[in-house]
Amino acid sequence: MVESIHKFILYIHIPFGFLSLVLFWIPVGVKKGGKLHRKVGWYYFICMWIVLISAMALSVCNILLAKYIAAAFLGYLAIITAYPLWYSYEILNQNKVWTKRYFQIRKVYSMVFFLAGLAMVYLGAIQFNFQGMGPMIAFFGLVGIGSIREYLMTKEKAENKETKLKMHIQGTIISGIAAYTAFLAFGGNQILMQVFQLDQRWMILPWIAPTILGVMYMRFMKRKYRA
Repeated sequence: MVESIHKFILYIHIPFGFLSLVLFWIPVGVKKGGKLHRKVGWYYFICMWIVLISAMALSVCNILLAKYIAAAFLGYLAIITAYPLWYSYEILNQNKVWTKRYFQIRKVYSMVFFLAGLAMVYLGAIQFNFQGMGPMIAFFGLVGIGSIREYLMTKEKAENKETKLKMHIQGTIISGIAAYTAFLAFGGNQILMQVFQLDQRWMILPWIAPTILGVMYMRFMKRKYRA
């Protein structure tokens, strides 16, 4: 029964995931703020939420199927994607002074992000002893731990430090990083191994490549639109 549900959810998750990977590049490449940017960006936003909800459902199925590592990693990717995806859109609805509701939701998200990061570092370091998937799991866990700075930031400091455009660019790109990471970790890794003849020990490289390239591009975009 669980396997049938898992397979059914995959039929939803995979096509919307692929569509999200394609749609991501259109708002990135076209004129910012234009009609096409806003329209396709909205489609990307909806598709990604369908991917995230189905990913959480798949994570639950993996727990029931005793696939605990897959469940933990997929669930974690869903968590770290949901937060930037949410604020990339929600920040556009905020004025110079943020609403109390928006700031409180940020606090909850960042704390969940932090706790999930701690769990992943523990899993990679203690359970895997930095062997096999251990380094990759710990690496992504460190990303989550860094969110504690955002949790401790006051509302006034965050408002002065962040801008709508900066947070919109940052959140969108981070969600894209997570989407491509999930693809390479759960599906694309087999394609890469066959095409490039990569040994299993080198598979950490395509998993962390979206993060490295995405951060570089995000910094470039922030400098470009700083004015």
